Amino acid sequence: MSGPARKALGGALFVYAILYTTHVVFNPFYSDQISTSDVYQIMNPLTAIGILISAAVAWRHKPASEDASVSSGHYLAAQAGFYLSLVLAILFFTLWFRGLNDEPSGAADNMAWYSVAVLHPLVLGTTGTHLWKSTD
Repeated sequence: MSGPARKALGGALFVYAILYTTHVVFNPFYSDQISTSDVYQIMNPLTAIGILISAAVAWRHKPASEDASVSSGHYLAAQAGFYLSLVLAILFFTLWFRGLNDEPSGAADNMAWYSVAVLHPLVLGTTGTHLWKSTD
């Protein structure tokens, strides 16, 4: 991927992470004017794309961190990014597909959605920053 495309994708991921966080935090203030389910009908496909991109970037970055000349901090960051991307993908896609199939949700699903709400901006924001700053 070329440098400008990488920067644009990184910037888009970072901005989307901020928008997602803003929605999650401030939703209680406007939920009576705008249906939360309508907002998530738009956001969930975008979130899915962002998660898939993050997992792909983390997967590509993981083997490069296993070189003997790479610092242990870089290695740990790459490993954490990869596995957190996978955890986020498993949680999000499981919950999203259940919702698309109109399966009833319980307290455990709500807790998992809260986990997605916390992990999503961290993973996408970090991936976006990595792409923005990367030169390889």
